[in-house]
Amino acid sequence: MRCLIRYQLREEELPSHHEFNAEAPDTELVIRHLTEFLHPEVMFEFLPVQPGAKDGITQLRDRMAHARDYLEQYCGLKSLSYMILPEGASSAQGRWTTLLLGGGEPGPISRLD
Repeated sequence: MRCLIRYQLREEELPSHHEFNAEAPDTELVIRHLTEFLHPEVMFEFLPVQPGAKDGITQLRDRMAHARDYLEQYCGLKSLSYMILPEGASSAQGRWTTLLLGGGEPGPISRLD
């Protein structure tokens, strides 16, 4: 599968794009890959799942809130969206999933292929 990432750093006026391939990309892999790309000297780790501590939904929300804080504070991200596509598909066939949205409405979506 092909994963397209559109992100914008706080100090940048326009979004940047990054792409990688993985067998089964998901939100966690997108965040890990982008943080490694932006800051290879640091390995981001999600909060561990605590069996029996809280319900699964609450833990998932806590883990994503922690990841968003990291992306905003440490990586300096203003916005982050990603799209997962089967090999050979164009970005016109996909849909962006937004993880961070800063500064109001999203800008125009550009095709990446």
